[in-house]
Amino acid sequence: MDSRAAALAEVARYCDVSERLTLLPPSSRSRGLYFRSIERVLARAGRVERYRRLFPERFSAIRWYPTHEFLIRLVVGAALLTEPARVHEGMFEIGRRNAVEFSDSSLGKTLLRLLSRDPKKLLAQGVAARRQSSTFGRWTLTFPEERRAVMAMEEEYIYIESYLLGAAQGTFDAIDVPVTTRVVLEDRFNGRHILEW
Repeated sequence: MDSRAAALAEVARYCDVSERLTLLPPSSRSRGLYFRSIERVLARAGRVERYRRLFPERFSAIRWYPTHEFLIRLVVGAALLTEPARVHEGMFEIGRRNAVEFSDSSLGKTLLRLLSRDPKKLLAQGVAARRQSSTFGRWTLTFPEERRAVMAMEEEYIYIESYLLGAAQGTFDAIDVPVTTRVVLEDRFNGRHILEW
C-alpha cells in the first residue's frame, strides 16, 4: 500500500469516505480553487509538508478536476490539520477558510463582483458561486424570517455536517457578522443548514 492509500485508509476509520467515493457520480467535477484552499489552510497551520509529499500535484484555480480527487485530499488534509479521529473538525476548518479564500480569489471576485455585506445577498452569491464551481447537486436558498436563512442541499456529496457547515460559518466570518448555525440531515447527501444572525 502506498503512503497516499495508507493515509486514506487511516482516516476512513473515522468517516465514510470510502463508501462516499463509490457513490460519488464519476462525472462530478470541482474547480481547482477548492483543492488549493486545503493546502493554504495546512500551510497557515504549519502542517503542510506531509500533505505536499502525499499530494505533490498542483491545480489551477479555474480548471475543473474530478471531485473524487478533491474528496480524498479534503479528508486526508483535514486529518493532518487535526488528527484522524477529529477529521470532521478539520473539514469544518478547511470549509470555513475556503469560504474566505473564495471571496478573496480573482475567480470569486469575477463571479460575484464585490462581496456583499448584506447576509441575504451574500448567501445568494454563495449559491451562484456553487453553481459555477461544482457540477453535481443542487442548493436552494429561502428566507423564512427576516434574519433567518435555510440552505437546502440535494445530492451533495461533500460533507454537509462538517465541511459545508464550516463554509457557511466562513461566509459570515468574511463580513464579520455573528451567526448561529444548525444542520438538519435527511440522509448523508441531503439536508439543510439553518442560519440565524
